[in-house]
Amino acid sequence: MYQGLCSWKEQVFYISNEESVMLNVLVVSEQNFGKNLIASSYLKDLGGDHFNVECAGFEAGPLRPVVNIVMKLDGYDLANCGCPHSVSDLLAMGRRYDIVITICPKRLDEKCPDFPGQLLRLNWRHSDPDKIAESRIDRLQQTRIMRDSIKADVIKFINDYEKGELPMLKKDFG
Repeated sequence: MYQGLCSWKEQVFYISNEESVMLNVLVVSEQNFGKNLIASSYLKDLGGDHFNVECAGFEAGPLRPVVNIVMKLDGYDLANCGCPHSVSDLLAMGRRYDIVITICPKRLDEKCPDFPGQLLRLNWRHSDPDKIAESRIDRLQQTRIMRDSIKADVIKFINDYEKGELPMLKKDFG
C-alpha cells in the first residue's frame, strides 16, 4: 500500500486508487470546543469516502454555544458532539493517524506530537473569535467567518487529495 524507504517527512507515499484506502485523520485545536469540531464535521460529511476522522485538543472544554449556532445555520448540530480525548491521551493509547491537521497558532502546532505512522501534517491557522470580538454579535459574525474559512480549507484538502496533490501523499492513478 505505502511505498518508500526514508522517514515520513522526506517520503512521497503513493496510494493506489484501485483499492479503497481510508486514511485516518486527526484534527487538533487548542481546546476541544470549536475549530476542531467544525473541521472534523465537514471532513466527515464531505470527505467520508476517503477519511476516518477524529478530533482532539490540547485542553478539554465544553462546546461553545456560538460554534453550535453557526454550525446549525449550515445544517450541522454539534450539541452532542465532543472530543473525549486530548492529543496526549490519543498518543498514550497508541492511536495511529495518517494525517494530522492542526488548527491553531504555530507555537501550539509545534507542541503537537507526531503520531506513529503519520504521513502528513498540515497547519491551518484560524484566529479565535473570542479573542478578537467584543460583543456577542461580533463573536457570532467572526465565528461564521471562521466556519466558512475552515470549510473552504476542508474542501480544498479533499480536492487536493482527490487530485493527488497533497504534499508527501500522492495518489497513484497509473
